[in-house]
Amino acid sequence: MGAAVLVTGLLLIVAGLISARIPGGASFARPGISTSPGDPAGGVFGFARRGSNPIRAFVLSPIHPATWHANGAILLGLFVGFLGAGVVLSLASAGLSVLLAGIGVVLVAAAIEGSRVVARIERWRVFAGEPVRPPAHAYRPLRGGGIVGVLRAEFMDESRWRDVVYTAINLPLTVIEFVVVFALWSITMFLLTSPIWYDAAGASPLDLGPLSGHDVPAVAFRGLAGLALLPVAASLSQLVIALHRGVVAGLLCTSEARELRRQVEVLRKSRSDVLDVEASELHRIERDLHDGAQQRLVALTIDLGLASERLDADPAAAKQLILEGQEQAREALAEIRQLVRGIAPAILLDRGLVSALESIIGRGPVPTVLVSELATGARFAPPVERAAYFVVSEALANVAKHSGAKRCEVHCRLEAGPDAGATRLVIEVWDDGAGGARLEPDGGLAGLASRIAGVDGTFSLTSPAGGPTAIRAEIPVG
Repeated sequence: MGAAVLVTGLLLIVAGLISARIPGGASFARPGISTSPGDPAGGVFGFARRGSNPIRAFVLSPIHPATWHANGAILLGLFVGFLGAGVVLSLASAGLSVLLAGIGVVLVAAAIEGSRVVARIERWRVFAGEPVRPPAHAYRPLRGGGIVGVLRAEFMDESRWRDVVYTAINLPLTVIEFVVVFALWSITMFLLTSPIWYDAAGASPLDLGPLSGHDVPAVAFRGLAGLALLPVAASLSQLVIALHRGVVAGLLCTSEARELRRQVEVLRKSRSDVLDVEASELHRIERDLHDGAQQRLVALTIDLGLASERLDADPAAAKQLILEGQEQAREALAEIRQLVRGIAPAILLDRGLVSALESIIGRGPVPTVLVSELATGARFAPPVERAAYFVVSEALANVAKHSGAKRCEVHCRLEAGPDAGATRLVIEVWDDGAGGARLEPDGGLAGLASRIAGVDGTFSLTSPAGGPTAIRAEIPVG
């Protein structure tokens, strides 16, 4: 057995030294003392510090915090693996057994959401202590579209099924990781502490072959072997958790390629939605011109024609027709102005977003307060200002028509975005009405969501039954 321990130890030392240097300059075995302040973790896994001396990193790895983060994560992973797989598989099997009864769908959905909880815990577990953590993959929201939309989001979401797959493979992975790491640490501590509990205490000889004796060479060899295996065990712990981070990053996190595909798909859909909104707006403008200003201009033409015919024979009647034509021209001009205001309000173009919002706050029947943290003359790109203006305008129109609210608030401010240096314009409209608003396809709120998506923003709606209703739009501005 002593020969087997010796050969295994030598092989693990060689493996540890080889794994201490990997492509890209990162190392599995971190140095106990950083050679440069603020030395970041390298790569998407974020599991290793860059080191110019891999041997030093290997030797000092037992005293590096990453080793004990890794050991704690591996130990916790065993409990998470058993508990998560047990709960999820129990719910899934129970749901499949009564699937035709209807309640089975709810149980299977609960199993999928349980996998999502496991995924959240696992992302925290394996990246604990790391300065860089890849973002979690995006999930379809469970709102909008009624029961069919909820079922589609629950059972046709790739991210949720990735969580399920991970939960299924996580249990055997964590068991294997724990057994391998625990076995090596047990052998290491057995050899390292044997002079205390075995030799000093005069315990009965164990079957260790040539290392069974209490003589000085055997004691020294066991102690040195344990000391040599200590950095190997530390490096193995870091290597195991680093490999597990790769699994988590691949299944539960967003890769650059996957995020790029998602953004391309979002842009493609938003462009299609913007084109649909534009076509709808052009149709509305055409209809409004045809039904409003055009009809008044036709009536004006008829009145002026009749007035010219009666000008000599009946001047009084001609004068009355001219006065009526003047009124028709006045009303046509007012309708054209109203139509232009719906396309691009003059005050928005001339004085900016805050002044434009102030101009529409007092026009509705519901008392509304504007709470703005923006400077009065703050200006943004024209598409940003138009999108923000129409979000507030359409939201206030919905409050007046459908909510039954007694009070409404509009908030606008700038917030830091998720990326460094990014800034977002946040628009929030809140009312104390009856609630129950939904993002229905082809509805007004869906049109607002499409308009915000067209400027690479995000739109959210919270409207429980009984109220209150809150609309939030975030638009990147820099």
